[in-house]
Amino acid sequence: MHFVISVFVSIAFLSIIILFAEILPKWVKALFAIGGSATTGMAVFYGLRRLAKVTKWFKTPALLPTFITASVCVLIIIIICTILLKRRRDKLSQETEKDA
Repeated sequence: MHFVISVFVSIAFLSIIILFAEILPKWVKALFAIGGSATTGMAVFYGLRRLAKVTKWFKTPALLPTFITASVCVLIIIIICTILLKRRRDKLSQETEKDA
């Protein structure tokens, strides 16, 4: 049922943008576009989730271990990016000192 509701709302947003394209200001059209894309994403999520439940493609993982694993991965990526940016900044500062 959530899938059908999300699809209906996203179609409603799209039809409002198309029908009132000349009347609405740009910022209102942008808000409708954001709302439409969010509900379309929700509809895709609900559809895939329902399909996975029906076909038993996967077992739903426990929430806490999945969150911890994702958090650790994001933390590692942030640390690596920080180290790379620091090395790049140090290299650029050494080059400017040599030029001066």
